[in-house]
Amino acid sequence: MNNKSIIAVVILLLAVLSLVLVYSFEETDDSTKTPITVYSEGPIPLTEIIKDIKTAEYYEGYDNETLAWMESLGNKQVFVSDDAFVVMNSWDARKIPSQYVCDVYIEEFIECNVLENHSIGNVKYPKDVLLVEDVDYLGQEVHDLQGS
Repeated sequence: MNNKSIIAVVILLLAVLSLVLVYSFEETDDSTKTPITVYSEGPIPLTEIIKDIKTAEYYEGYDNETLAWMESLGNKQVFVSDDAFVVMNSWDARKIPSQYVCDVYIEEFIECNVLENHSIGNVKYPKDVLLVEDVDYLGQEVHDLQGS
């Protein structure tokens, strides 16, 4: 083989290898996102959630370290799920439709990267506190309230 043929084969191999690497990074990024279901009534300022935890009876016995961590997060927004407070920046919060309605409740489906997970502690209605980023909105489901 002459030098031009060897150079052409090396360039071709590098091109194929770079395509494989790009594809593998794209696949890995999407697979790390966590699906979460939140309620449409939000976002709620994190400061309001913190105030509620400090004063409401059903949070009596909350974990002081978790609350201090929540206070350190600054100006964040929260959507609520059955078992978690989902904390995010305002840019990600804008991706989730917010609707306050009567006679129904709306579940919003998202995928996101969970950065940290803390527990409120040993309280009457325990919840996790999830700090998330890179929210992707997937859709919603509307449910009638029974008896309405």
